[in-house]
Amino acid sequence: MKDKNTLFLVPVGLSDTSIDWYLPHNVLQTIHSINHFIVENAKTARHFLKFINHPTPLQNIEIYELNKHDLASQIADLKAFLGNQQTVGLMSEAGLPCIADPGTHIVKLAHELNMRIRPLTGPSSILLALIASGFNGQSFKFLGYIPTKGLDKKTVLQQLENEAIHTTQLFIEAPYRNDQLMTDLCQILKPTTMLMLAINLTGEDESIISKPVSWWKQNKFIIGKVPCLFALGQ
Repeated sequence: MKDKNTLFLVPVGLSDTSIDWYLPHNVLQTIHSINHFIVENAKTARHFLKFINHPTPLQNIEIYELNKHDLASQIADLKAFLGNQQTVGLMSEAGLPCIADPGTHIVKLAHELNMRIRPLTGPSSILLALIASGFNGQSFKFLGYIPTKGLDKKTVLQQLENEAIHTTQLFIEAPYRNDQLMTDLCQILKPTTMLMLAINLTGEDESIISKPVSWWKQNKFIIGKVPCLFALGQ
């Protein structure tokens, strides 16, 4: 195993809070030792590397940016990139790679090349929200974005509400549509259904509230244009 090339799955922060909150010392040291990265967005990747005080000058770090809309065209280059480096870091836009993230394709390639895969400890907004929700942690589902058109959204939300009796349902929305989704949830769901909002996780103004829909309707909560994860459960 020691002679194999290694793909490190690099955690990235969910907010601008201190890295001491989410990156153990040894994980940080490992990231500092990597000079070749595969990333979703080169600009934000460099911002993160600067934020964690990566000891190598940014101009000397090799960053390969994924084309999420045409990964197939990059397969040969990606295999070469992975095969030619002793260590490569795979970086998501936020949180852990490969969770609601195109990084899974890179990990598959690494397995095909018989590389060593090393996931590094770090934050996942999905898991942080789940464990803070008070909902079922034995059976849960992350749905990503849900349909935004009238009838489709109503049908989907009612279906999720029914499934949430046995399986916690987690989903997100574009920040500028947070409050519209909140309005829809309060109008469509039953008053007794449990709804959790996890807002700006790990940030200094982090807020996690789990209440019945009736409570949300009475309190007319405003989320704003910030990262928010929604969950339905029991």
